[in-house]
Amino acid sequence: MKYLLAILTAVLFVVPAQARPVHHSHRAHYICGVTQARFFGLPESQFALALNWASLPHTDAHAGAVVVQRRSGHALGGGPGGHVSRIVEVTGQCRAVVTDNTGTYSRDICRNLVAYVQPTRG
Repeated sequence: MKYLLAILTAVLFVVPAQARPVHHSHRAHYICGVTQARFFGLPESQFALALNWASLPHTDAHAGAVVVQRRSGHALGGGPGGHVSRIVEVTGQCRAVVTDNTGTYSRDICRNLVAYVQPTRG
């Protein structure tokens, strides 16, 4: 048992912090852009960073659009952080049911808003 603990500890120090996902309440971060890129058939390398999604054509909030939001902290590359989620249903002026790498839930889509974008499914 203590050998297993030693191996796990060694792995944590060998893998760079930037390469490990950050866990908060059992949710892995830094993969929202990749999750949406896969859904829409877009290049993962181009849209892995959430804020890169703002380069797509802007639209209004509606089912099927992607909401791009700033968030505190930094992205993997050290730049400003962001988050993208796909709108499933708009339920109010600033509320929508969204889906992302953590599941489907209600979210304030106006907070820290960068843009609503309309990717075309590839």
